[in-house]
Amino acid sequence: MKANWNTRYDSKEYQYGTEPNDFFKKTLSKLAVGRLLVPAAGEGRDAIFAAQAAWEVYAFDSSDTAQGKANKLAGERSVNLHYECIEAGSVRFPFESFDAIALIFFHQMPEERRKFHQQCIKWLKPGGKIILEGFHKDQLGRDSGGPKELDMLFNKDELTQDFKGLQIDYVKEKEYVLNEGPLHQGKAFLIDLVATKSII
Repeated sequence: MKANWNTRYDSKEYQYGTEPNDFFKKTLSKLAVGRLLVPAAGEGRDAIFAAQAAWEVYAFDSSDTAQGKANKLAGERSVNLHYECIEAGSVRFPFESFDAIALIFFHQMPEERRKFHQQCIKWLKPGGKIILEGFHKDQLGRDSGGPKELDMLFNKDELTQDFKGLQIDYVKEKEYVLNEGPLHQGKAFLIDLVATKSII
């Protein structure tokens, strides 16, 4: 898997662009600044945007090629990231470490996905938020991006079950025209979710 992602990112061009995901940007701008985790951070677009907005940003990805490009972009934009090259299943953070966790187009097989989403809940501080955007199952067969396996795509029922125990603030399935670098282009079927961990 690491080799596949390194091959994908092995280009001077940023494969998903250098500007943040629209839904992430819009949602993060409504939150008080704090500590943010960006799993599968890729070439760094979302992590760097958050760092520019004064968030303390922790990020990881399995691709060291992506990490290198993210660190280069962070340097150009004069921000610091805590960026680690590691597989999602090996990541360890103290419980209740983050004010927000951004899961932007982070797709896994179902069993891995459920385990990781449950881990994210543990990492959230009380009052912390999950910000998620990904490809819906209706994206299958479209050429605008995303996994080619149905099981790796999302639907509302799966995600609300994954984050059971959190307050679901917002969930929406939508058609949207992507313009995020060469690999996310055109009309896509997405799902957005925002969820909050109870303070009590």
